Amino acid sequence: MNQVSYSDRRNTILVIVLAIAFIFTIRLFYIQVISDKWKSNAINVSEAKLTIQPSRGLIFDRNGDLLALNKPAYKLYVVPRQVKNLDTAQLSSLLEVPRQELDSLLKELRKNPKTKQLLKVRIPLESIPKLQTILYRLEGFELRDQSARSYPAHAGAHILGYIREADRKKIDKDPYYRPGDLVGISGLELYYEELLRGQRGKSYVLKDAYGNFKEVVSTDSASAGQNITTTIDKKLQLYGEELMQNKIGSIVAIEPKTGEILAMISAPNFDPNLLTGEQVGKNYTALFRNDSTKPLINRPLLSQYPPGSIFKMVQGLISLEMGAININTGLPCNKGLVGCHNHPMANSLPEAIKYSCNPYFFQTLGLMAFKTDGKDIHEKSWNSLKKWKEYVHSFGLGSDLKTDVPYMNKGSIPGPKYYDKMYKGMKWNYRTCNSISIGQGEMLITPIQMANLAAVFANRGYYYYPHLVKRFSTEPIDSIYTKKNYAKVNQAYFPMIADAMQQVVEGVGGTARLARIDSIAVCGKTGTAQNPHGKDHSVFIAFAPKDNPQIAIAVFIENAGFGGTWAAPTASLMIEKYLTDTIKDKWKEQRILDANLIPSYD
Repeated sequence: MNQVSYSDRRNTILVIVLAIAFIFTIRLFYIQVISDKWKSNAINVSEAKLTIQPSRGLIFDRNGDLLALNKPAYKLYVVPRQVKNLDTAQLSSLLEVPRQELDSLLKELRKNPKTKQLLKVRIPLESIPKLQTILYRLEGFELRDQSARSYPAHAGAHILGYIREADRKKIDKDPYYRPGDLVGISGLELYYEELLRGQRGKSYVLKDAYGNFKEVVSTDSASAGQNITTTIDKKLQLYGEELMQNKIGSIVAIEPKTGEILAMISAPNFDPNLLTGEQVGKNYTALFRNDSTKPLINRPLLSQYPPGSIFKMVQGLISLEMGAININTGLPCNKGLVGCHNHPMANSLPEAIKYSCNPYFFQTLGLMAFKTDGKDIHEKSWNSLKKWKEYVHSFGLGSDLKTDVPYMNKGSIPGPKYYDKMYKGMKWNYRTCNSISIGQGEMLITPIQMANLAAVFANRGYYYYPHLVKRFSTEPIDSIYTKKNYAKVNQAYFPMIADAMQQVVEGVGGTARLARIDSIAVCGKTGTAQNPHGKDHSVFIAFAPKDNPQIAIAVFIENAGFGGTWAAPTASLMIEKYLTDTIKDKWKEQRILDANLIPSYD
């Protein structure tokens, strides 16, 4: 019996051993063949995937001068939960940050222990090699090579815009972005973000048992962002910003035959480098909250003003088109209708433009109404104003000019429905809104629309949408920027407008004598836009040379009074600088440079 018992025990043990062996065999087969969990763990121990950040595209001016470039920069990220046995003394020495400050920063980051966060310190470039050699011992830390943006011309802040790290809202909205990625916030940096940013790549490397990188296995290269050649002339931009020091307003200069923006100055301006680096927050606050002149506002695109007398040429053309007047129509300067400066009677439309006669254009609005069908003066006025508004829009006023910079106002051109709403069904007629005939009242346009209007006159009746990009590295510019947009009036009238604009500058009794340039035929029109909050605004539009226009320009200076006093000479200096690269009238230049036209409210 003992023998049987021993045999049974031996068989039982054998069965157990075989069963265990079978279980282990099946388990090993599952681990090695079916499941990839342990394979993945092994790979994670021996391999690492590194992100390769693409180089952001460069931005050049029209002549190849750099406006925006990348400079070396490194950022240190940390996942607080993973940090162990940190030698803060060594790290603070490498980062050149006081140990107490470093401890405070890390303590703040531990509020989100699982999240990879930026350790907000500026890492000295000379410390990078040493930091890289000890990084494998700094558990939870990651050093990223991430270029910083630099703007070597120190100009064009409102054109170029700026970049900063993508916030949580941006990351949630666009799966491309990750914490620490840079993204355009305004200007060209924002508008062409997808082209400028490029596409990130990946690099797979082998690690040893201690986590040190040993060998690159494979690489998916990053694709650099597209370089942009802008339409901007850097020298002209810098000169315009210099002329507009101590002034509030804008200058926009356009090449009429292409719609390319040569310069776009918003004053006061600021150095775009203020919105790069570690001091962005502090500098932004200073510019946004602590500066009463509001330098962050992009005035050429966002500010809206009554155009003043520069609109009289549009009013005259529409009056011709609607049959209200002809070129030789003379109308009295009746100051009982509206105030006007002393000048001879305008015996024709060109003379009315030359003298900038307010009563002349006041009367054209009524003449337009009487030429329009309708059962009474209200209906005639309603129908004529409807047509008038359509004509005004065709000049690009009160319209979207599709300029390739984000955030742009359209202005406001009132029509009959506007006055129906204003007067709530009451009867109104052309006398109600006479002020719009001289660019006042309820009409508002932007400075870039004023410059585009100058381009319409330079081209004798058409314009291209104003734009800031001339070409990309490989991509063509949008085709909308190569198509002509025609004003809906007879093109045969425009040579007369050019002649009249020349007389404004060069003729006896013209209002823009300070815009004259020796040996260059300048065609211009002054304006004085009413300002209910203080001194009137100084306005001037022009193009030159008359017979082969290469530049169209608008200058708007707030609180500076008559357009011929400050805006006209400023525009002439810009024209002369662009066409000749020199300034002959040094007295005129110094007068503008020395002028401080920012009102004081002390």
